[in-house]
Amino acid sequence: MYDIVVTWSIILVAAFLTHLFTSADSQLRKVLYIALLARVLLMVIDVYIYSGLPYLTAADASRFQGRAIAMYQTFTLQELLSPPYPSGSGLYSYMMAIFYSLFGTDNSAIIRSINILAGVFTVYNAYHISSLLWTRKIALQNAMILAIFPLLVVYAQNPIRESFVVYFLTLGFMYFVSWYKFKRPHYLVLAIFGFALSTALHMAALMALLALVIYNLWVMANSMLTGKVYMLIHTFFAVAIAIMGLYYLNTTGWGLGTIGGEGAIGQFGVEELIEERGGDRRAGRAAYLTGMTAGNPADVVWQTPVRSIYFLFSPFPWMMNSVWDLVGLFDALLYIFLFWGIYKSFPLIRKDPVKMSVFFMLIGMIIAFAWGVTNFGTGMRHRAKIVPIIICLAPHFYPLRKVVYDKVRDSASVVWISKRLRP
Repeated sequence: MYDIVVTWSIILVAAFLTHLFTSADSQLRKVLYIALLARVLLMVIDVYIYSGLPYLTAADASRFQGRAIAMYQTFTLQELLSPPYPSGSGLYSYMMAIFYSLFGTDNSAIIRSINILAGVFTVYNAYHISSLLWTRKIALQNAMILAIFPLLVVYAQNPIRESFVVYFLTLGFMYFVSWYKFKRPHYLVLAIFGFALSTALHMAALMALLALVIYNLWVMANSMLTGKVYMLIHTFFAVAIAIMGLYYLNTTGWGLGTIGGEGAIGQFGVEELIEERGGDRRAGRAAYLTGMTAGNPADVVWQTPVRSIYFLFSPFPWMMNSVWDLVGLFDALLYIFLFWGIYKSFPLIRKDPVKMSVFFMLIGMIIAFAWGVTNFGTGMRHRAKIVPIIICLAPHFYPLRKVVYDKVRDSASVVWISKRLRP
């Protein structure tokens, strides 16, 4: 009974915060309530009605839960104040153990309700990203897509780290776009803060920062050639702060456990890194590109597009082996639709430096996942981490000829964001 009270108290807090943060926007409030309702209904079915729902993340959820319960049962609260896992999946289990200690129970429904809160505010972040990149009407449409996007709904109520990874990732993007459009330094600091917290749980955001550095170095070089001094200074600060963030992550090993931890960036030579990530690690029914290996930089050049296509759009019809693969096929069709929206919008995207920055950061994360994922089951889970950015980057249900920029609304939106999310 106590577990039920705690779980539903957290859900009520989520509903209250949703109302509080959308007090001036009734349309956004409806979208967030739909997001909350979809996630809560699935949690109710999974926890209280039928616990046998098939999930791609069942093994991960079991591992996180088992590790968290072990820490909760064997560690004192004082010992828990010193994290045994500085980053990665272990850090999420540590966070679960903290919540279990605070509430005095190890019922996973409590973690599910907290993940639901993070999932709802991921939609909130994505709304503001789209609002700054496009218009408010487009932002509402994109937020609605995210509110009911199937795998995000599933993952948001599961005891896995995806909800927090995506929340902090979208938080970083939201403040990055705000900084790029309004040139306020504290937004860049908040952006790095969001990316760092996301990287602590999963290194996807690290690749976004690397892509940001590469793109802005190109912008700096172009600015020097064209004499655009202001743009040169502006991008210099972006590169400098991003490099400082990367240096901190590399020296502490925060979020780099899967590639060696502290000092991982640079501990491998190019050939060693290619061999480590490009080796044949494929196994299981859902594996793809079996036998494809990379041994030199030339292999990276031609394999990256192939691996990226398989990561984003598999399973393909010829890969279907089970009726459950239809779920993967439906998910792949959704991504084809989303990328068709980006393709149609690209003439507008390439004319706007902030949209191009977001686009290059998205490409950086796609490439990282493409080289790390070897089967479409894992691919479905990982591409869900970046789907909010994919959705925000295009007006999927909006005629391009109607896309306009409202500087007054954008400015008001950023002020509203800063008042509610400033730490």
